[in-house]
Amino acid sequence: MGGTKYPECADGDCEVSFSGSVTFPLRGWTVSAFLENGGVKARLTKPNGLGGGGGFMAGPGCSVEIRADGGGRVGCDRPQAKPESGGYVVHLLKLNGGTAVIRAILG
Repeated sequence: MGGTKYPECADGDCEVSFSGSVTFPLRGWTVSAFLENGGVKARLTKPNGLGGGGGFMAGPGCSVEIRADGGGRVGCDRPQAKPESGGYVVHLLKLNGGTAVIRAILG
């Protein structure tokens, strides 16, 4: 992809719509997301494979939050959070059958 398929992700904040699965760059990270068991599983990794994390979002309104210290949470009980410096958040905005929209934000 070379970062050109999702140029809006270069600043570390973007929305991506996909069916099945997607992988895209996010300011030095790689986001991978795929539909699984009626929800979306998302993961962020550095190109060297170090760092990151992820989780399963059961439905719209759910998010995966990872703090800079490596801790984090997966939940559906908070409005769209902004990540702290050095952390990230992936929100599941829409899920309709085989299509999902996520928003990935780096702090």
